[in-house]
This record gives sequence, structure tokens and C-alpha cells, in this order.
Amino acid sequence: MHRLFGKPKVKEPPPSLNDATGSINTRIAEIDVKIKGLEDELRKFQAQLKTAKGSAATMLKKRAIDTLKRKKMYETQRDQLAGQQFNIDQTSFAIETIKSTHITVAAMKEANKTLKVETKKLNISEIEDMQDDLEDQLEDAGEISDILGRSYGTPNDIDEADLEAELACLGDELESIDVEQETPAYLQPSVALPQQPTSSILSNNNPNKQQLDEYGLPV
Repeated sequence: MHRLFGKPKVKEPPPSLNDATGSINTRIAEIDVKIKGLEDELRKFQAQLKTAKGSAATMLKKRAIDTLKRKKMYETQRDQLAGQQFNIDQTSFAIETIKSTHITVAAMKEANKTLKVETKKLNISEIEDMQDDLEDQLEDAGEISDILGRSYGTPNDIDEADLEAELACLGDELESIDVEQETPAYLQPSVALPQQPTSSILSNNNPNKQQLDEYGLPV
């Protein structure tokens, strides 16, 4: 069969963006080498033109202009290749973005399925009933605390203003009692005693000039 019809040709895979990038970078590197060589030639021509005269100077100038034209041509080619490389980079970035988007969408779809499954395990009505039941129980607990906190045997018809006035009077009485109890009776000052008689008084009562003691009695 192969002798009659020959072997089928194997199709080569299409070039990838990486292949195109490698090819363009190689061409740009080759052009850079050529541009550098032409720049070296131009420097030589400039050095020779400084000393050349007449027809030799004209010839050197013509060759320098031709070299400059070739340099400009290679620079244009390099700029075109750089533009192509920029477009390839932009395309590669767009492809990577699309791939990342596919991964993100697939992950979100899977998460959506999981969320639906987990949500079905919950009964919203039961959750609402549970919340209402908890609220009622908390209210009952509060009422029970209020009931247990009530005072027994306290009259409810007492005026608050009367209580405040009585409290003020009681405060004054307590202050007076505290003042009296602060100083004991035995420390309080006693009644003033009479002063000791002076010598003039003793001399008037003792006309005979008898010798007296410190209490005014004769010795």
C-alpha cells in the first residue's frame, strides 16, 4: 500500500507564540550586530574625513552616506520586529488571562454547587422558629428575674417626695449625733474653777501680818 500511494505526510504542529518570540529575538540580535558594525564604519569615515581633501574627501563622504542609509534601514527593520514582538506579548498576555478566567469560572461553578448542597441541609423555617423561641425564652427569663427581685411588705402608696424630705431630716439628725459622739464626756471642757487668791487679797485678810501658807492659812 505504501508503495502504491506512499506514506501520508505528517502535519507539523503550528508554530506557537514562544516559537515566534524566539525567532523575532534572534533576528533582532542579528540586526543589532549589523548596526554596530555600520556604526564602527561611520566612526572610521568621520576620522578620515578630518584629514581627507579633494576627490578623496568626496569619495569618503559618499561611502559614509551609503553606510548611514544601510544603518537607517536596519534600524527600521529592528523597530518593525520590536513592534511585532510587542503584539505577540500582548496576545500571550490575553491568552493567559483567558485561561485564568476559565479556571476562576470553573472554581466558582464548583463553589456554587457546594453552596447549594450545604444550603439545602438547612431549613429556614426551623431557624426562624428557633430564633423566635430563643427570644421568647429570654423575655420569660427577664420577667422571672424582675419577679424574684421584688421586695415583700413594702407599701406602694408612699410618696417619693415625702421619703426624700424624711431622708434629709434623718441626715441632719445623724450629723448632730455624730458630732456629740465624736468627743467623749470626760474629754469635754469642765466649768471654770475660781482663780487662786492674789497676795493683795491675802494681805487685806491678814492685818496681823501672820505667816500664811500657799492656801492662805496661818502656819
